[in-house]
Amino acid sequence: MSERRPPPRGPAAEETPEARVHPIEWSPWIWLLPALAILAVGWFVVRYAVFGGGEVTVRFVEARGLDRYSPVRYRGAKVGTVQEINIDEDLAQVVVRISMDAGMRDALREGTSFWIVEPDLSGGLGSLLTGTYIGIAPGPGEPTRVFQGREHPPILAAPEPGKIFLLEASGLGTATIGSPVEFRGMRVGRVLGGEYDHRRGVTTMNVFVLEPFAVYVRETTRFWRAGGFELGLEGGKLSLGDLSLGSLLTSAFSFYTPEVLAGELVPEGTRFELFETEAAAVADSGGPNLPYRVSFPGPVGGLAAGTPVTLRGVQVGRVREVRLRYVPETGTLETPVILVVDPRKLEIPVPAGTTRAELRATLDAAMARLVDGGLRATLQTSLILPGASAVSLERVGAPGTARLDLASDPPEIPAAGGGDGLAGALAAIERVAATIEDLPLREIAGDLRSAALRVDALVHDPRLDRSLGRLDAAMADVEAAAET
Repeated sequence: MSERRPPPRGPAAEETPEARVHPIEWSPWIWLLPALAILAVGWFVVRYAVFGGGEVTVRFVEARGLDRYSPVRYRGAKVGTVQEINIDEDLAQVVVRISMDAGMRDALREGTSFWIVEPDLSGGLGSLLTGTYIGIAPGPGEPTRVFQGREHPPILAAPEPGKIFLLEASGLGTATIGSPVEFRGMRVGRVLGGEYDHRRGVTTMNVFVLEPFAVYVRETTRFWRAGGFELGLEGGKLSLGDLSLGSLLTSAFSFYTPEVLAGELVPEGTRFELFETEAAAVADSGGPNLPYRVSFPGPVGGLAAGTPVTLRGVQVGRVREVRLRYVPETGTLETPVILVVDPRKLEIPVPAGTTRAELRATLDAAMARLVDGGLRATLQTSLILPGASAVSLERVGAPGTARLDLASDPPEIPAAGGGDGLAGALAAIERVAATIEDLPLREIAGDLRSAALRVDALVHDPRLDRSLGRLDAAMADVEAAAET
């Protein structure tokens, strides 16, 4: 049987240590950071695994300014983001890993095209503000996640009902896919792409015009590149062209169709020349503008397509073409200038149903009477800026000394002689200056200096003084003899 010991008593019992329990209080905020991390991971899983379009790999020859987080755009909308840029093992290509949005999942097929769009001044200030991005054009084929990027963008298909037209130019530069096509200040279409024709040596741009506005594209329609900054000299004054905020931000194409005599509708695929300026496009458009020819006797420096044609200071047309032609029969050069005159500027009515032949007969009769009265074509020159700023039709000739040459095609308006107008005055001043320059001024100055020295020596010769003294005494003797 065990013996139970009683607890100790006395001072030893009071010195026994006792344990104190302190409960730990856990703050609920300590779980905030793990909870946020779990939510972020869950969002990425749902975003890219469930609702995202997934990742694709695109190979390019060069990155061309591409950077991490550069956007992928389709018709101006962001549909993806560049996640990583590397160089392949052979150091031959750039491998770009892209995270696509969910809406582009069905577009990731073998026929889909990727290309890099770089900012360029020819694309307007908007191109510089947008920066470098990757363009995408969905295509057919089996689904895939690996693509070979293109060096040049493809030609896109028409997005909605309308017509596609081809614009040709020898030096077009760059035009961004999606750049607007404008008509009378309204956006009526877009650029679908372009390619270079090696056989013909021209760049062809495919532009799309919406169906409601395609009816305005006719035989006399002319296109020009409206974007950017244009500084010119028109009518003796500086001109900024059709400068606007929109034209600075975007590289737009515009077209002009005359209000009357516009011609028939043109089918889809019709080719048009792309002009550099609106003035040159309007001058070539036809319609009520009727051409005339002028052959100036001297240089026509600064004269170009689109230069204004004025009559008594009022613009009545524009220069359409300036050529230089060698005449083998005479061994000389000619500078034929083709200009157009709008009869409406002379308040010659153009009623509905008027044919171009009828309008030609009416305007030719009026111009023939004006030429018979002394009308001549002259070059209007600016005193500040060099070159011809306009072609001026003025009455500077004697009546009845010239006539409108209707046998020429187009009819020819006589040009004023070299001594008429400001250009003639400047030419006369140049001839006088050339004549003065040809004079032997150094020899003449030397002869005058020698003559002056001889005269000076003669005046100060003592013998001249004695001769004058004797002549004075002789005159006094003559005077005394006459008094007696």
